[in-house]
Amino acid sequence: MNKGQQGFTLIELMIVVAIIGILAAIAIPQYQNYTRKSANNACLAEAKGAANALLIAFSEQDEDFEEIDWAACDETTASGYPGDLTDDGAPENPPSFTIEPASPGGPADDETALEVSCGNSGSCSIVAT
Repeated sequence: MNKGQQGFTLIELMIVVAIIGILAAIAIPQYQNYTRKSANNACLAEAKGAANALLIAFSEQDEDFEEIDWAACDETTASGYPGDLTDDGAPENPPSFTIEPASPGGPADDETALEVSCGNSGSCSIVAT
């Protein structure tokens, strides 16, 4: 019977464990970043859908946006539009909406609360929670 090598030495085993530890230290944070980015992208996709629905709803309205509280906007005209109106009645600074998801994987129920707040020059922020 040849008594050359009968197994691994302790140094060889420690090197293998160190290599596995280094790979795990690199792979686990990358995987966590990947899952976080995918959750954020899914959340932003939902927010884009809500933004499109809002734009369609606002573009189909025949009346002024009087039901929207423009009180937080600096310059609001009597018609409810922020800023001055052009000669054809369109607002010079039309309202713009920003939809910002509060966090990926929001509430478990089907209802989503939208919080609308106005800023300068007719910009509005919509926070979905």
